Amino acid sequence: MAPQVELQRVPEPAAESDILREQLDYLIEHTAQNAQCGCAECQRYLKVRAALIEIFAEPQARVVEIGQLAKAA
Repeated sequence: MAPQVELQRVPEPAAESDILREQLDYLIEHTAQNAQCGCAECQRYLKVRAALIEIFAEPQARVVEIGQLAKAA
């Protein structure tokens, strides 16, 4: 009779949203404790923050000359 071998259990991969939240929490905590010391983690925080806050930015006003309006009509 062949010896029984116990199969290793492979954990399920974590949900991507959970990983992103964990990373964001880490970056927020790091910058809160270190007052944005300028390290690589602080730079990552600033990049992520800019991307997340971008949707709340005021749209840039477009300057349109009156001649262009007449052509568009």
